[in-house]
Amino acid sequence: MNTAPRHQTVRLGFLWRAAGAPIGCVLALAMGIVLADSGDAGRMGAVPALLLSSAAVLGVALPVPYGFWLRADDHGLTLVRAFVPRRYRWRDIQGLTMDAGQDADSGAHRLVLLLRLTPARRRTARAARTARDAHLYGPVLGILGTTRDGLPRGTEPRRLAELFDLLRRHGVPLDDRRYADLVLTAHGYPALAHTAPGASLSARPAACPDAA
Repeated sequence: MNTAPRHQTVRLGFLWRAAGAPIGCVLALAMGIVLADSGDAGRMGAVPALLLSSAAVLGVALPVPYGFWLRADDHGLTLVRAFVPRRYRWRDIQGLTMDAGQDADSGAHRLVLLLRLTPARRRTARAARTARDAHLYGPVLGILGTTRDGLPRGTEPRRLAELFDLLRRHGVPLDDRRYADLVLTAHGYPALAHTAPGASLSARPAACPDAA
């Protein structure tokens, strides 16, 4: 596949803004139970105990989005989610699934970004199911809100354009070309139709993505 810079990193924190909230809430609940059992909550008062629990939520939730990023190099991609890295070879990456739909609970329209991989070989009894689910096999990169028609709700973060540009320059197909083109061109990147194999870096906008 085509190579971009030797190392190129895109931060995905904007896709995982609330990722740390559940962990923070669990920590705050555990802290509240400990304070109640030890009697410290009664001694310090309800307001200080509440402030301490809120600080625990924020202390976990705020740093977590910085632990989501994607790095490309000559051999493949390294995806880091919540500071845990996973490595994927270029030959195992089949595309970026962009699954538009509605949230089952809220009914909000959304777009799920999934790095589609070549399914691992399964036993014969599971071969049929693997074939049906092949287009959904891989790690989720994040979820975006969309309009009812599955289009961007406004100007999406520049990091999303950087993500699409990184993938397309390595020959990774993007499923929803309409959505991708709207995001790319809004930030000065060429549309997908203008991306040819072996495209040079000079086609990138002047404000290039972070490199690491």
